[in-house]
Amino acid sequence: MPLSDNTKFGVRALSAAINRVPAKPTQIRDLALFEAKSLTTTYAEVENQDGTLVLIQSKPRGSTGDSLQQKKRQTRLFQIPHLPIDDVVRADDVQNVRGFGKEEAETVEAKVNELLGEGKESIEFTREHLQLGALGGKILDKDGDVMYDLYKEFDLKRQTHTFALSSEKTEVGALIDKVLADQRKLLKGAMTSGWVALCSYDFVEKLKYHPSIKAMYERYREASVYREGNKEAINPIVFEHNGVKFIHYTGEFGTAADIKAGEAILLPVVRGMYKEYFAPADMVEFVNTMGKPYYASREKAKHGKGWELHMQSNPLPMVLRPELVSTLKMS
Repeated sequence: MPLSDNTKFGVRALSAAINRVPAKPTQIRDLALFEAKSLTTTYAEVENQDGTLVLIQSKPRGSTGDSLQQKKRQTRLFQIPHLPIDDVVRADDVQNVRGFGKEEAETVEAKVNELLGEGKESIEFTREHLQLGALGGKILDKDGDVMYDLYKEFDLKRQTHTFALSSEKTEVGALIDKVLADQRKLLKGAMTSGWVALCSYDFVEKLKYHPSIKAMYERYREASVYREGNKEAINPIVFEHNGVKFIHYTGEFGTAADIKAGEAILLPVVRGMYKEYFAPADMVEFVNTMGKPYYASREKAKHGKGWELHMQSNPLPMVLRPELVSTLKMS
């Protein structure tokens, strides 16, 4: 295929193409926690309102009632990260090259699609890193720098619960019940449909084989084999107990976002609590338009020697009630 100026590779065509590339599976996305929210700005304005329910004192009919307590409100502006990728398809990258698994020569279109796929995988990997950081309370850049500490931003404190899994006397079920009871006190009217714990390998292994629940775990695993086949041999460990789905989180990024050995992140499944904001691309035709997860474009290289490719995403994952997410530590 010649390096022509046809419209097949226009900005919108390329953006549509990258959207069709299958996303690399990620565990946090599989949970469908983060709800996508498109913005026309390069920042997200987040308001935190600390409201509490109060008892109302009864009084004689016709008398003046008590006024409602003023709710504490905090508003913050968060600049949305810009994730650009630039690459080049050169004429010599395609010349004399046979297409993978084909007898025909490689085409520019195939090479472009290949790079779009690789770029999307990198973007997805980065989005997962940002989301994990948000769940951990700190949204981190690639180099580990803290972009936002959600607890400092809203002057909140993250709860930590210790699981004494090294002691055979620990009643794990009762411990889970107590932890959930403590966390429910913080919900303040938020409705949860369940609880998820993203665990390090050490934590979930120690948990499922603890004497107080080992027999229950083995029955759960056996029933799971009949329902779904032996998926645990190839998939991360998933174990539900006392209302919590414990998942071995396998992602590793080499930054402080990684779940530490012997720890887990406990989070409630609450509608509207987890958002992923998308800003528009820094391209003229997308100014003040609704942001999309992916953008891509191409431009002819000097002397017609190839095409310069550009891909980008502008995502910001946020936990709007960070005080409801806690850390579990085993001892």
